[in-house]
Amino acid sequence: MIKQGIVSRVAARMGITKVKSEVAVDAVLNALKDAMRRGERIELRGFGVFVVKPRKSGIGRNPRTGDEVPIPPGKTVRFKPGKEIRFTQ
Repeated sequence: MIKQGIVSRVAARMGITKVKSEVAVDAVLNALKDAMRRGERIELRGFGVFVVKPRKSGIGRNPRTGDEVPIPPGKTVRFKPGKEIRFTQ
């Protein structure tokens, strides 16, 4: 699903226009992005948890030349699904 799909579903469920729905979806996504930039843990009950974790530095390879390339340390976002959306086998 892409963002426009979410906008359409919110508009249909709430009985509002897609323009108003897009504003609401953008506001939620921007709030999530801002919280992640600050390194905050985001917990959405029944959905899951987003956590910003540090990523170690390392050595990668250029696939064309095979040369080693240093990868600097950074941060990455991890998602752990909630019990209600976990898939069972």
